[in-house]
Order: sequence, then structure tokens, then C-alpha cells
Amino acid sequence: MHSFFSGMLLFATSPAYAFVQGDCIKHDFALTRLALQLSPGAAILCRYSPLQQHNAHRYWGEQYGKNATLVVSPHTRKDVSFAVQAASSSKLGRDLAFVGGGHGQTNASSTSGFLIDLSWMNSTRILHNVTLGDARVSTAIAYQGGATWKQVMDCTNGTGFTAVGARVGDVGVGGFSTGGGIGFLAGAYGYAIDRLRAMEVVLMSGEIVLATKTNKYSDLFWALQGGGGQFGIVTTFYQEAVPEPVSSEFGIWTVARESWERARLNTMQFFDSNDDPFSLMYYSLGYYPEHLTPGDLITTMVIVGIRFGAPHNQSPSPLTAYKNKTDGTIPTAKPTEQKTFNQTFSALLDGLVLKQSSFYKVPYGQATELSTPFFPYGYRRGFWGPQTSKVTAAYLATASHSMETYINESLVRGQIPATAVWVLQYMYPFQNGHAPISDTDTAWPHSLSAHQTLFSPAWTDAADDAFVIHNNDVLNNITYHHQASIGPFVADYPNYISPKAAGERVWGGNVKRLVQVKGKYDPQCRIHQGRVFASEVCVEKGWANVFEGKG
Repeated sequence: MHSFFSGMLLFATSPAYAFVQGDCIKHDFALTRLALQLSPGAAILCRYSPLQQHNAHRYWGEQYGKNATLVVSPHTRKDVSFAVQAASSSKLGRDLAFVGGGHGQTNASSTSGFLIDLSWMNSTRILHNVTLGDARVSTAIAYQGGATWKQVMDCTNGTGFTAVGARVGDVGVGGFSTGGGIGFLAGAYGYAIDRLRAMEVVLMSGEIVLATKTNKYSDLFWALQGGGGQFGIVTTFYQEAVPEPVSSEFGIWTVARESWERARLNTMQFFDSNDDPFSLMYYSLGYYPEHLTPGDLITTMVIVGIRFGAPHNQSPSPLTAYKNKTDGTIPTAKPTEQKTFNQTFSALLDGLVLKQSSFYKVPYGQATELSTPFFPYGYRRGFWGPQTSKVTAAYLATASHSMETYINESLVRGQIPATAVWVLQYMYPFQNGHAPISDTDTAWPHSLSAHQTLFSPAWTDAADDAFVIHNNDVLNNITYHHQASIGPFVADYPNYISPKAAGERVWGGNVKRLVQVKGKYDPQCRIHQGRVFASEVCVEKGWANVFEGKG
């Protein structure tokens, strides 16, 4: 490890001090003191030093990375506290940000000033019969804020327990767990924010607190359930564990163009009739890397079917979720035997001409690795999209036509829209009874579960930014108009916030309370990158951009 720190300045030969790489701290007393406070496993990295450059280049979307003047890599929660306090008096601390996995889509996790990089705080533990303040949890997955989901899965794989986590292993746990948390098992057990039982948070005062749903920090806990990282730095999440699936089966089918219309009808029927919360599907249209869809590089339709082996080979009755939603009771319906993979997806494939078909069966701990190749690094990247509670073949056709138009226009502009994809992602109704009863139960309103769309364009030229955002607006409006024709409002997913989305579009009627919590826990508006709730100080300093109402 020491070989990575060539050219570092050490305050003493004793190993009792943090690593310092570069000489940016010597004229800043707050940073000089910080170097003495940090634990031996921590580091301070100056701009253009090797590890600072590593940090600057690890952002998933290239347009979101900035070259920070100073990066602090804490090793403990106290290190984070010391860093927060140092930033308050350092000349660099005015532009403060903190980063976990580097997948954020609103510039919230990058800065040209003072950056706290949590990626060295990445351990995971499985805790049994644990007391977390006033919360008692039979089994909890405790993961630090700098971990990626692959690191969490590597720890839980084969233990019989797991967490609701991201579907791509490189995604960081921090943004995912405070931004909603739609994962493979969300349809069966609820989103990640619904399963959190406690969070260890470093406040902007440097105080370290434990927030739960019912203790004196319950408002902070509520805000972090979908409100993002605008309120403090979560150093450890405690998520109530779920049983680890006994298997993971993936079918990936490339559909011939003459079958596209039939595929949309089959997709609609699957969305309407699936009765297994452990089975889901993705309908996607995109321009995929050549190694994923060999042959001519053209717009391609890919359907993915996924089945997780339910514990004890049983799944709840399809009526359970609806009973739970209407009266709030715990599901009591007698479990039924889970269908096989072929039984689940035979109707989805009925009548389709397939250009390519692949099947994988892997341990659940390796499931995220199958998704990673579809979303490579090295591009300007978007990850946006609203939700809809009802799918029709006509809606799929309209969105698909718009996506193909975007791809064709990109090619005309000289762009190669590698890995650009529009996906409709199935969600089991009401999360199998785990959805909140009310939209005010969590910061992100999602008592009405819905199916998630995703427009994930990848492009290389900044001159095409406006073109991409325009096409995102077009796709969003297709879903908004479709959902409006159905009736109920469905909030956008916080981790897929579109560039122009107003606060009410994402957080509904909860924006006012989020503004209040922001003002309480970040009174000086020190966290002001990305989407910033309009507390009084944030407005005064010109950083606020999420207001009450439709502003």
C-alpha cells in the first residue's frame, strides 16, 4: 500500500499519523491540524497527486467528475467528523462535497474544493439480535457509506442473508440507500429505504449521531429515506436483512424486429399477470456494445427475465400485496409453490422470433455482475426516468419509437450512442405488501408502487449535452402524459432525477418538510452541491434549487 503514496509529506516517521500526499496543507492551519487528528488509515490528497487523480477519474458519468483541490479519505467515523470540522474553517471548505461510489447524477458528490471520499470506509457486517438505539433488529446488514454493492454482496454471499441492493455492482451504497433503493429484491421485500432501521450520521457540526425511525433524530432518519445526502454524511447504514435467494436465473433475449409488436403485447400481459414477487422483467430498446449483441450495430430490442429462487421454494399468494395495501395487515395468505423459470416466462416469449438467447444461473451474490457490462465507464452518462403504474402496448410503442429516433439522430450527428438504452423495469404491485401506507411515511412518496422507466444515454461530446437532455424531456413527457391518462400521480425516483425535474415532481408534498429538516441539520447550508433544498440560508447564499410548489 505504501507504494501508492510516492512523494508524500509525512509529519512524523511514526505510523500514528495519516498519509499526506502533496504539499497543499502547509499554509492552511485547519488542514495541518487535521493531518494530526486523522487515524493512521486515513489520507489527505492534494490536487494532482496520484491518489487525487485516481479519485477524479472514477466517476461513472464523466461530466459529473471535478478535479478537487483537496481530497480527504477517512478510515473511521471520527475521521469523517474531523474532516467536516476542518472544512468549516479551511479556506477550501466553502465548496464541500462527499462521495461514495461516484455514480451520482446531480453533481452532488463532486467539487473543485474540499472533497471527503468515503471509499476506504467500505466494510460490511452481518449482525444478529442487535440493538440500534431504540430499534431492535433480529438480523441487520451493516454496511459503511463508502462501500459498493459488489463489496456488500461479496460479504453476504452464501450466508443465507442479504440486503436489498443495487442491480449494478459498481453502484455505491450511500447514494443508493438515501435515494430510494430500487433493487432486484425490491418487489419482494420493499425498497432499501423501507428496510433501513438505523443510520449513523456525521452532522455538519461534526457530531456523530444514530438516527432511527422513532428516536430524537427521527426527522433526520425520515429525510434520509429518499431525500438524498443533503442532511449529513451517513457513515454506516443498518438495513434489516432478507433471506438470500437460493438461486438467480437470468434469461436475456434479443428480439427480431418482426416480433417487436408481439413482444410489446407479451410484455404488457406479463406486467398484468405475473404472480411471483421474486420474478421480474425488463423491456429495453437500445444501442448496445458489440460484445453484448454481436452483429450489425443497430437499434436492438432486448428482453430480460429474472427469477430468484424464493426461500424454501415458496412465494406469497398474488393477492397478499393487495390485502396488505388496503388494510395494513401483515400478509397471512398461505404460500404457494413458486413457478419454475420456464413456467414464469413461457408466455413472455410466446410467438417471438429471437435473434439471440442466453441463460445464466448464478449465486445471488454474483447477480449484479451480469448487469455491469451494459453500463460501462468512460462516457458522459445519463440515468433518468419517471414511473408509471400501468403499462400498455401503445405506450411501449410510443416510447420505443422515440428512443429509436434518438439513436438515429445521434448517429447522424456523428455520435456513436454506445450503451444508450431505454428500459421499462417491472415492479411487483405494492412491493408484495412492503410499500409505505402513506406518501408521508418516507421523504420519497411511494405508497403507490409503479414500474420504473430508465433512459440511460451514453455519449462523448459535451456539445451534445443539450440534444440528449431534450430527448430525455421527450421520453419523460411520454410517460407523464400516459400516467396522467391513468389518474394517480407517481413521483419520479430520486436516484433517476432528470435535469429539469422540479422538487414536487420527485418529492411531492414532502418538499416543505424536507426544507425544514435541511435548515435544522445543515443550518449554514454547507452541503450545497447538486439538488439543494431551499432552506433560508441556502436561499440567501444562492445555492437553493429545490423549492416548495412547482418552482
